[in-house]
Amino acid sequence: MEAVSHGFRRHPDLEPTGKLTIIGQARCSAERMNAYLRRRNPKAPELAELYLRQGRRYGVRGDVAYCQMIYETRAWTKAQSGPSWEPLTLAQWAEEQTVDRLMRILYAFACDEPLPADAEPIEQSHDERMRRAGWRGMVSCWEDLNGKWTERGDRYGQDVVAIWRNMKEWRGKGEVFMITDEEREKERDNEIRQRLGGRAAGARTADWTAVMSEDMQWLKERDLLPTPVPHPDRKVTWAELSALLRKWEKPPESE
Repeated sequence: MEAVSHGFRRHPDLEPTGKLTIIGQARCSAERMNAYLRRRNPKAPELAELYLRQGRRYGVRGDVAYCQMIYETRAWTKAQSGPSWEPLTLAQWAEEQTVDRLMRILYAFACDEPLPADAEPIEQSHDERMRRAGWRGMVSCWEDLNGKWTERGDRYGQDVVAIWRNMKEWRGKGEVFMITDEEREKERDNEIRQRLGGRAAGARTADWTAVMSEDMQWLKERDLLPTPVPHPDRKVTWAELSALLRKWEKPPESE
């Protein structure tokens, strides 16, 4: 039987300090992102796909970079914004070339590895500025951009992350990955009924495989998730935890 590791698994998004990493996967859909901004400013353009696409290219969290744009432009209402060393107009925040450059700068803050082979090099002035300050590849989290991306304030990164958390938890249009407490309770009751051999009329059978996190994928690969796969936000009961641990400890059946 494979030994069970007793070490803590690293959170897929956060450092042990609780800060949000710059490098990582986006956690919000384009639909949610666009809807979140446009409820604050119906005239704002739909730019989520652009930020997600460029973020994936460099491994940067495109949804958080999108929230950085929301913060900088004050929900697409401020004529000029951006870092003090490179102010941007509203139109520039929507340009693919500009977004690509911003992603390269974020990548350079967080990682000292070479950029993708097909990417333009980071501007020499920006690279030299970061290296002189000792920032190149040393700013791994959004909260660590304080005093670096912009000179003002000491909560720049925290404010950007706060917008991202609000967007991720927002219960409005575009809420494609959320589930209410009532639905969660019904799902749990139905699963219990199924384990007892019965199936209630109208039982919830949705399978959330498409939105699984890396941790849930890890469980699924080891056949430790119920079928259908539950929603990632659903809480686990003590009984379910016990069943999972007993299944893990059970040796594989001999063929």
